[in-house]
Amino acid sequence: MLDNSNNKDDLSSSNLDFNFKYTESGGLTARYLTISYDSKTNVLASSTDVSGSNISQRPISESDKSGLQNAITENDFFNTKTDYPPEKEDPSLIAYSLTVALSKKTHSTTWTNASKDISDSIRKIVDKIKELISKEKVV
Repeated sequence: MLDNSNNKDDLSSSNLDFNFKYTESGGLTARYLTISYDSKTNVLASSTDVSGSNISQRPISESDKSGLQNAITENDFFNTKTDYPPEKEDPSLIAYSLTVALSKKTHSTTWTNASKDISDSIRKIVDKIKELISKEKVV
C-alpha cells in the first residue's frame, strides 16, 4: 500500500532542487543583468557585466526561497509560453529570459520590452526576483 500523504504538493518542499536564471540584455545602452540562484549552494548571484567578471553573491533566507518558489507555482510559470516575440525587430529592444528548474520541472521563456500579450504572471515572478536582489543588496 502506498502512502501518498507526503505527495500532496511536490513543489512545496524547501528541500527540492531549485534553480533559476534571469537575464536582461540589449537596448540602446547595451544593458546587461543576470540573476541566478542554485539551491544546492544557496547562492543568489548577479552580474551587470556580460563577461561575468563582476559577480555579487549572497545566500538567501529559507523564507525568501520559499516565497520565490510559491510565486513561481502560484503564477503557473511552467504553463507560460516559451516565447513572446515583439511585433517587429528593433535594435533598441531589451531582451529578457527566465529559466526555472523546480523539482523535476524545467521551463524557459523569453520576451522583449515590446512583446505583446506577455503573461502578467511572468512580471510578478520577475518582480519577486528583483525584490530579492534589492533586499540582499546583490546588485
